[in-house]
Amino acid sequence: MNKGRLYGVGVGPGDPGLMTLRGAEVIRACPVVAVPVSGGERLVALEIARQAVPEVAEKELLRLDFPMIRDRATLEKCYDTAARAVMAVLDSGRDVAMLNLGDPSLYATYSSVQRRVLAAERYQVITIPGVPSFCAVAARLDMSLTKPHLPLHIVPGGYPGVEEALDLPGAKVLMKAGKEVPRLKELLAGRPGLTARMVTDCGLPTQRVYRDLREADGPTGYFSTVIIEEE
Repeated sequence: MNKGRLYGVGVGPGDPGLMTLRGAEVIRACPVVAVPVSGGERLVALEIARQAVPEVAEKELLRLDFPMIRDRATLEKCYDTAARAVMAVLDSGRDVAMLNLGDPSLYATYSSVQRRVLAAERYQVITIPGVPSFCAVAARLDMSLTKPHLPLHIVPGGYPGVEEALDLPGAKVLMKAGKEVPRLKELLAGRPGLTARMVTDCGLPTQRVYRDLREADGPTGYFSTVIIEEE
C-alpha cells in the first residue's frame, strides 16, 4: 500500500480571503485534516479553513494536543505522540492536511511534526506557504516592514533577549507578544526614538488596532503582533 502524504498548510493570519488558492486546493483534496489543539482554545485555524473551504465539514478531523507550556520534556513527548498519530494515518494510505495559522515555517507547531515525519524517511512531506501574520499586520497599519539597507528582525514572544533586540537596527516584529506588552511599554519608555504599533487577532472579528502601543490598556490576546521601528 502506498503511503499517504503530509501537507503543512498555512491558512493565513485570520481573514479566510487571505488563504492561498493552493492551500484551499490541498485541503479539499485531503481526506484527513489535522488540527493543533491547545487546552480549551478555539480552533482558530480550523475556523478559518471552514470559511474558505466549506468541504472541511466533511473531512475526518485529527486533533493533535499541544499544551501551552514551556516544559521542554513534556512538549517533546506531545510532539512525538502527534507525529505518531499523523504517521498512523499516512500508513493507511490517506493524505493529511495539517492546518497552521499564518505560515507553516514561522514558529509553527507543524515544524515539530514535520521534522519527525521526515526523520522516519518513509513519507513525502509538502509544505504550502501562507500569508504570515506580521505581513497582514503591516498592511493593516498601512506601513512598510523594511527600509533600504536595513534588516528586519522577527522575535518570538517570551524571547529573553527582547531588550537587546530593541537596540538592533531596522524594524523589529514581536510575534505572539500579548504577555510581553506591559514589559515592552516599560522598555520603550526609555527609548524615545522608537515607535511601536500593535494589532491583535489580525483579520479575525475580534481584531483590534493600536497605532501607538501606549494606547493598549489591559490584557491583550495571545495573537498580538507588535511592530517597532525607528521614528
